Amino acid sequence: MTSALPADLASELEASGYFPQTAAACVARALRGAPVRAHLVRPETTFDGSEVRRHLTVLALTERHLVISHIDDESADELNPPQVVATTEKVRLDRIGTTGLTQVFAADDEGSGVEESEVTLGISWGGSRRIDLERAWCEDPNCQADHGYTGTLAPSDLALRISALADGPLAVAAAIAFHERLMDAVDELEA
Repeated sequence: MTSALPADLASELEASGYFPQTAAACVARALRGAPVRAHLVRPETTFDGSEVRRHLTVLALTERHLVISHIDDESADELNPPQVVATTEKVRLDRIGTTGLTQVFAADDEGSGVEESEVTLGISWGGSRRIDLERAWCEDPNCQADHGYTGTLAPSDLALRISALADGPLAVAAAIAFHERLMDAVDELEA
């Protein structure tokens, strides 16, 4: 593990168990020696048919940048050996236009929800957009005309979902704390 990272970040990468040396090298390269103010390590397992896929997303906040590193494994076949693909992006904090936090609260019998059971952290800096299209239609059930398509265009830079049930309550708390540090850093730039 590289010493260029804070000990707690390096420890969390190692604990993730998913190519920690690769993740550490990618993050350290993007940081270029800048001190880390806050970080979030998010391992995720998905199921694609009979295939289990693992992913790792690492967020590191510096005084001027947000470093995002995402690591995936590529499936092997007859022509290609197993591979690890890492994509790392370094975003200036002054480019971040939106941060969002969707919170889900577990409600007790009295209807009060005070502790998050799930959060989704969203960050947008205009790097990419997602378009959702569907066929346009009219209300005439006998209409045969082609009405084209309709859709929505939305920012789609980063969305991380963390669940207390799957990831534990400490992971949810870590995501909330990271979001707060990120908001503070963006607010400092605007002051």
